[in-house]
Amino acid sequence: MSLNILVVGGSRHIGYHSALKFLDAGATVTFLLRSPATFDNDEAIQTHVKSGKARLIKGDGLVLEDVRKVWAEASKEAPVHILLLTVGFTGTPKFRLTQGLVISPNNLVTQCLLNFLCEMPKTPTLPKVVILSASGATRSSRAQVPFLFKPLYGYLISQPLQDKLAAERVIHHCAGWDWNAADGEPAEDITGKGWVNKEGLPTSGSLKDLAMIVRPAMLNDGEEKGIYRVGAGEVGGWSVSRKDVAHFIVDAVTNRWQEHGGRQVSIAY
Repeated sequence: MSLNILVVGGSRHIGYHSALKFLDAGATVTFLLRSPATFDNDEAIQTHVKSGKARLIKGDGLVLEDVRKVWAEASKEAPVHILLLTVGFTGTPKFRLTQGLVISPNNLVTQCLLNFLCEMPKTPTLPKVVILSASGATRSSRAQVPFLFKPLYGYLISQPLQDKLAAERVIHHCAGWDWNAADGEPAEDITGKGWVNKEGLPTSGSLKDLAMIVRPAMLNDGEEKGIYRVGAGEVGGWSVSRKDVAHFIVDAVTNRWQEHGGRQVSIAY
């Protein structure tokens, strides 16, 4: 069966590399892009656009009407099997002495995720949901990162990590997974007040075996090795390439969901 995949955040990095791998394997991939012109000179993507396997939809994951539109486009010929959300911050972060790096909006990942989950078609079956988080997103995970990285996670990028924390909390709720109370609850300015009761949000437990949170170590632009460490807890590594994270995502989705699906997974060298 050819997979039908909806990718949010696929204009570059892990989302892009994952999408291209899926396309090369015969999947159909629908991209939501603020600017489809991003791929105008990308021969690899354009080849799949011409074959009809890659669909480029203009829109913004923060705009509900755009989210509804891309779900409709992605689902018009077959149900979506995989929602892959690899959204990261956009623009240039600002540095503030008391906060470290500050991004705006501070809830891009979480609000995009909530919008896509709330507008997700609920029939005939729910798709699998794969989201990209980060090593050190929670207090308990930061305790396990390499010692020299602790100031980075605890101070310099602590604000962006709050967005990742909130996205993980949303997935834990929809999947009915246990949440570590020591990690606290995300701030309302990130999730929105009463997010648990947001209209259309999948009920607790409905994504139990259908969600996967991917927490990579510090990312780099190295080449794909296809060799890395993966674990349900923090695996303690220093770094991993974006291409290898993409390799893992595609392999987990297509070959090893029984092993890695339905849980939070860390990846590092």
